[in-house]
Amino acid sequence: MGNSLLVRLGGVVLVCWSLSGGWAPAQTNGADTEAFTFFAAGDMRSFVGPAPAGKRYFDGVCEAVKAVGPGAFMLSPGDCSPPAPIRSNLDQYLGTNYLWYPVAGNHDAEKADNMAWFRHWAATGIPHLARGGPPGAEATTYSFNFGNCHFIALNEYYNGRSDAVGKGDVPDPALAWLKADLAATHQPLIWVFGHKPIESLPDMDNGKVSHQGESVTTNSTRLNLFIDLLKEHHVRAYICGHTHKTSVAKVKGIWQADSGHSRGGGDKTTPSTFLRFRVAGVRAWVDIYRADPNGEHYEVKKTVELD
Repeated sequence: MGNSLLVRLGGVVLVCWSLSGGWAPAQTNGADTEAFTFFAAGDMRSFVGPAPAGKRYFDGVCEAVKAVGPGAFMLSPGDCSPPAPIRSNLDQYLGTNYLWYPVAGNHDAEKADNMAWFRHWAATGIPHLARGGPPGAEATTYSFNFGNCHFIALNEYYNGRSDAVGKGDVPDPALAWLKADLAATHQPLIWVFGHKPIESLPDMDNGKVSHQGESVTTNSTRLNLFIDLLKEHHVRAYICGHTHKTSVAKVKGIWQADSGHSRGGGDKTTPSTFLRFRVAGVRAWVDIYRADPNGEHYEVKKTVELD
């Protein structure tokens, strides 16, 4: 098949609506719609492409997203390094104006060059920005509005003094900022994305578990505060990565969507994955796309309504 890539629906019937009776994924970066799609793809670190003959890496993910219909933007819940080649893949397949919202993962935070790239990206103007993060993480924690949705990118490697130091956590300054940001929004749908999961869950296909016992914070008091905030403000889902295992399930009463990895054929532990979120008014669904072992062909494996 060379570098060809096929996207199939895998026999799954998607439930979609528009005013005309059929779903037409938004192909615009305009933010005035209440019916649009967006994607989540992360943990593609070091597997950007080009890949060896017969394989695709993150470049294959980008081509698959383009084939599905690129929607409004892509979120990357961490370990999207080095970021410059990732942005180049997005430029090549989805266009130089395609919106990309990254958040730091543990491997991003390990290298000053990665964090410098994120800060430079933020300095050029985060599209549709609502609020920058707390002091020390103004550029790497942020929120933005799109359509009827509010999105919060949470840098879990900000330790109250620096945005690139320490183990994953949500320290008091970050929690205070999150509380204020959630209280300030009037958007009907709220999404939060960060690197580590609330709880590491088994992969939906092979049942493997990675990073068991790790969490967005291992401090039980702060974890409970974090969960209570998400519940209080009816956050529709927490979108994460880190585990390289894909799952969409409720954890402690919160929808958690773990996007797995988007390394194509570069990671054999679990299939390469990206998530497509569909918003229609106050309803939302996520379509889970997974690849064959070489990262060449993607198809929908499961659709979940996030109620």
